[in-house]
Amino acid sequence: MAVEGEKKKPNKLIVVIAILGAIIVLGIVALIFMATGLKISDITEKFVKQEEYVMQLDSFVVNLDTDGRTNNYLKTQISIMYSDDKKTSYLEKKTSQIRDVIIEDLMSYNPDELLESGGLEKAKTRLKTNINKTLGEETVEEIYFTDFLIQ
Repeated sequence: MAVEGEKKKPNKLIVVIAILGAIIVLGIVALIFMATGLKISDITEKFVKQEEYVMQLDSFVVNLDTDGRTNNYLKTQISIMYSDDKKTSYLEKKTSQIRDVIIEDLMSYNPDELLESGGLEKAKTRLKTNINKTLGEETVEEIYFTDFLIQ
């Protein structure tokens, strides 16, 4: 019979099961890390917010490819996003090369390709790939069209 004010002791079996359960869970996690080669730093990197830097380029006006049928022009404003602030001066020095790649690439599109569903996404991907190829490294992470007009 329990007397008032007397504390009840936890069941020893429940404590042992809880401790064994924790050890098993930790062992499984450790095995997963060892088997996959993952490191805790790899996981924490995913949650660390990286700074993003955007460089806006001057506007572009290019002729679109219409096989000589009509004259269609694209007037656009493009910004490029990168995450390494040490690349700012490098990108500023390479602005002429970047603009050349963009102009050459945009001139190869016809108006329908750009206006179709997913057309701009394809153009962004291709521009990013071609710019990074020209720079010789994966500097540009995203392309943004901030103005877009086909006439």
